[in-house]
Amino acid sequence: MGNPKLLLKMKNILLKNGHVVDPLNNVDFVSDLLIIDGRIKSLSKNVKPEYENLEVVDVSGKFVVPGLIDCHVHLREPGYEEKETIETGSRSAAMGGFTTVVCEPNTNPPIDSVAAVEDHVRRVGEKGLINIYTKVCITKGSKGEVITDMEKFGCYRSVVAFSDDGNPVLRKEVMVRALHTAAMSNKPVSPHCEDSGFYSVKDVTEEELGFSPSKKFWNEANFVKRDINCAGSIGCHVHFSHLSLKESIDYISEKREQGNITCEATPHHLLLDGDYRDINGEIPVVNPPLRSQVDVQSIQKGLSDGIIDVIASDHAPHSLPDKKSGAPGIIGLETTLGLVLTELVRPGIITLRDAVLKMSTNPAKIFKISGGSLLPGMPADVTVIDMEREWVVDINSFESKSRNCPFQGWKLKGQAVMTIVSGNIVMREGKIVF
Repeated sequence: MGNPKLLLKMKNILLKNGHVVDPLNNVDFVSDLLIIDGRIKSLSKNVKPEYENLEVVDVSGKFVVPGLIDCHVHLREPGYEEKETIETGSRSAAMGGFTTVVCEPNTNPPIDSVAAVEDHVRRVGEKGLINIYTKVCITKGSKGEVITDMEKFGCYRSVVAFSDDGNPVLRKEVMVRALHTAAMSNKPVSPHCEDSGFYSVKDVTEEELGFSPSKKFWNEANFVKRDINCAGSIGCHVHFSHLSLKESIDYISEKREQGNITCEATPHHLLLDGDYRDINGEIPVVNPPLRSQVDVQSIQKGLSDGIIDVIASDHAPHSLPDKKSGAPGIIGLETTLGLVLTELVRPGIITLRDAVLKMSTNPAKIFKISGGSLLPGMPADVTVIDMEREWVVDINSFESKSRNCPFQGWKLKGQAVMTIVSGNIVMREGKIVF
């Protein structure tokens, strides 16, 4: 949701000679981009700097794209501020080129009520540096039993989807009721189909699940199939978070014509398999876990074939003691773009246009967020990328409070050098300037 502080400080900016890439409007050429009063004014060559209080920025040789959107992040506030806060998380996002993020609701207390949503809106207004939306729990406390008052959230612009985050909705009949209710609110359900450590498939019967369970951490595709089949007759949009198995991708590919299915993958599931060791010789602990090389290749192919709609970080900050005790999750806001450009765009797995589509245009469309385009009249959320910028991942330089990153020491090529939110330059050349 737009930040009131940013809207009060909108500036006039002219970005000169940048290579503009906007998949929604089929733009891929060198142009000037004029921002007036926090909105895109024009996109054309040789724009004259005739406006008052206009900052002219030469971005020759750089790429100008719609502001990046990460639709799967954990900002931990309220309740876990020792791991991350809205302020540090939004600074981290801006450093990574993200103008907009969507928070998961697994805070403490969880975001499962109108009061919690309004508290989140207040906190974002006080502390956020970027546009911040949220998902609301599918069930009370994400416990899988009683669905939340979904119909009440239809009028909240800050609420863009429903999710129980790391907990799959175990009981089929609960998911069916949730899909019916979410369809009336015109907001997608975003299930997490991994097996959570909080739940075990032995807690419910096969009939209640709606499928015959496999061993723990191997039920992702079972949940995907069940939820797709349930949504088909209801018409609710289902967006699957961080898919990790070939079987999941294959089934979604078969059912795409159903029309109400989208999905995402993370950089770590796109790039790392279960044999990977980080700089300390440790296997990254994530949920869903890192899979086989066959699964990694399938996810990459799903990305290039257009089966996977979105790349999302699943930015999951943890304290060092929590990671040592086995907490799953890694941070990703400051590395996602660099990893995508270096490991997916440069090798030709996807194009830069594809990357922008999956990191801006598509998430804006799926979650009905204002953004994802540089069309005149749109809010001036813009990311400027230097494709030639070489850098080394250094967790000690991150704006995030946490350091749980498996890419420490990786050499990357390509980085955001400017993040503009509502016409405000929030990050410039690796420094927060707002």
